[in-house]
Formats: sequence, structure tokens, C-alpha cells
Amino acid sequence: MNRLRIGTQRALTTPVVSAILLAAVATLGVYLVGWSNTTLTLNQAELEATFSNKINKLGEEILIEQVWFGTGSNGKFVNVTISNISTLGITLTEIELVNSTDTHTITIISGDLLPNEVFSLEENYGWTSSTETDLIVTTARGNFFTTQVTP
Repeated sequence: MNRLRIGTQRALTTPVVSAILLAAVATLGVYLVGWSNTTLTLNQAELEATFSNKINKLGEEILIEQVWFGTGSNGKFVNVTISNISTLGITLTEIELVNSTDTHTITIISGDLLPNEVFSLEENYGWTSSTETDLIVTTARGNFFTTQVTP
């Protein structure tokens, strides 16, 4: 005898399904909120660093006070005096002397300048009289400051 059994099969009821879906959505929501907060924090830190770098780059200002050429016991030389007239600390990295026939690069090892400090450098340089020379000072932030001098 085969009896038909109606209602003996068990199925998930609506409240159980709703509870499972609610738990899944809540778990997914918590994960997404955590992920977005982490991503936002990382992006915010990167944006702040970039902004600070650009503002500091704009704030750099030096004054090339004096450039003079001379002859001493070791031959010809150039003397450069630079003042930091900004409110930021500046690191000088390089001074280039460029004329129509030559480029002379001076790498500065310890060029850290606090506000209102003065940097002076004397370097052997075989200058040519009456030759216009561009003096280009480079900072660690990538700024260039230029003046033109004639020995």
C-alpha cells in the first residue's frame, strides 16, 4: 500500500530563510564597511602626503646673494653664497654652472639650510673671463633657482 504523505517533507520556512539572508547581508555589509574604511584611510594618507609635498615645494625660496670668481694658489675658483629666505628648511643638492662651452656640476653633500641660514661654497672652477654663465641651484624637493653671472 502506498499512502500519500502530504506535509511530511520539511522545507525552510520563511522566517528561517529571512534570518539566513539577513545574516549574510549583515556579514557582507560589515566586510564592505571595513574594506572601505581601510581604503579611505590609505587614500587619505597618500593625498595628505602629496598635498604637503606640493605646498612645501611652493614654499621654498632661496636668495643667491653673491657669486664671485677668483684666482688662488690652487687655480681659478667660484664662490657662491645662498640664503634660505623661506619659512621651511631646505636641502640644497646641486649647483650647476653652465656656459656656452661647458657644464660644471657641484654635488652638495650637506646642504641642509634652516630658515634664515646662509650657505657658502668655494669650488675649483676653470672659468673664462667675460663668458655669461648660468648658475642653477637644485633643492631636494626638485626646485630650481637660476641666476646669470659673468666672470
